[in-house]
Amino acid sequence: PHIPSMKPRYRGLNGYLRETFGRKVYKVGLVGGFTCPNRDGSLGTGGCTFCNPSGSLPLNYRPGMSLREQLETGTAYIRRRHRADAFLAYFQDCTTTYGPPETLEALYREALGFPGVVGLCLCTRPDSFNPPVLDMLQAISRESFLWVELGVQSGSDATLARMNRGHDTAAVIGAFRELHGRGIRTGAHIILGYPGETGAEALSTADLVNRTGTAGVKIQNLHVIRDTPLEKSLARGEFEPLSQNRYTELAVDFLERLNPETVILRLTGEAPAHLTAAPHWSINKMAVLNGIRAELVRRNTFQGRLYPSRRSGPPAGD
Repeated sequence: PHIPSMKPRYRGLNGYLRETFGRKVYKVGLVGGFTCPNRDGSLGTGGCTFCNPSGSLPLNYRPGMSLREQLETGTAYIRRRHRADAFLAYFQDCTTTYGPPETLEALYREALGFPGVVGLCLCTRPDSFNPPVLDMLQAISRESFLWVELGVQSGSDATLARMNRGHDTAAVIGAFRELHGRGIRTGAHIILGYPGETGAEALSTADLVNRTGTAGVKIQNLHVIRDTPLEKSLARGEFEPLSQNRYTELAVDFLERLNPETVILRLTGEAPAHLTAAPHWSINKMAVLNGIRAELVRRNTFQGRLYPSRRSGPPAGD
């Protein structure tokens, strides 16, 4: 749909990065060869019900690529497409704070040392920190831009159990407290539309995110990836994914309840078409984004409108 000209109705990542760095900055997706405690046996072996590690591999990644090769390929692509020369090294495979601190630090610092890299982003789990890793992250955060993004997924313990996450919301709150106590910038990843979760439970996740005081949130629709327990459940007819219209409504409801200062890292999630079992509308990222923006306009609403201490208007920045 056509989007009328308007002030920003949510606090977008691009605007935040321009405010922070004074120029365009783009994430470069990287594979560090990480594993996950929910897969390697220390916590579990099956992984989360929605997770296939292949679904989060960067577009330009090929097996066997060194970290330097990934950075060279990824930054060259962004330079061509976006004419940008500043990058955030974004480790996104499995649990990127899970491992020996010295091994993790060597990877992080190699990425930070690459020309044009101005900061580091790490995707991880709330239960995958120990004091030596926290100490190391604190040291890096004092020297460079660091954003640690935690897989929160839901504010409902019942949903987390059905996801086979292996942690509860208390672990989420504790992890954010530990990171914030060390001055480390954080983000939260959440999923809307998990089977069996009510609308009220989904919106309770906004309350949890607000309580943590995290700086950013990645909101994404449930998309069923092939070769996962969730795909088997779908094949058995045990649930039906949200329609695009219902996801649009839920995402806007969520934004209305969210702290207006929280940066929106994403508003939709997708996997490559060949790995997507359902819903097929999730593959068209721009159509999903345009639908959410159009719904914000239709309702004449904005991020934080229903937040308890909201400001009088939409958030600044795009």
